Amino acid sequence: MKQKEMEDSMIRLFRKMLKIDFSSHLHGISREEFFMLEVIDRGCEMDSREEGISVSAIAKALDVSSPAVSRMVRGMERKGYVTRRCGRWNRRNTMVRLTEKGTLTYGDSKKELDRWFLRVMDYMGQKDMEQLLKLWDKLAQGFVTDHSLCGVYVKGDGQT
Repeated sequence: MKQKEMEDSMIRLFRKMLKIDFSSHLHGISREEFFMLEVIDRGCEMDSREEGISVSAIAKALDVSSPAVSRMVRGMERKGYVTRRCGRWNRRNTMVRLTEKGTLTYGDSKKELDRWFLRVMDYMGQKDMEQLLKLWDKLAQGFVTDHSLCGVYVKGDGQT
């Protein structure tokens, strides 16, 4: 395959991958809400204190600004998925926890996505899936490395 054909194939594949919409597997929440619920769930699981996870820690994990997280947390609080309060140790921190509704919604969505991913992985097969993930990671690293050499910020590469 010639370079131009590979470039065209890669662009077509990227477009195809971007069209994949897994939101139909989520239980009444958006993809962004799912990712936030996941970060809050993991953050609270890792920190055994009852306090929750800070807005700044959520922002760092999602690679978005704290004000954007605060807006989303307010909306999710109105929907009954999370609670927020001032930090016990530092009153300037806003701490976030899942409610029972948030825990159930996240858990149901996660189970549905897990079932979907298992079907896709079964279709691919163990060996092909492992090879794909290894090559996909290498491709992503190539793009990140190229951007860092050119001084361009790549979302999620840990730079701020």
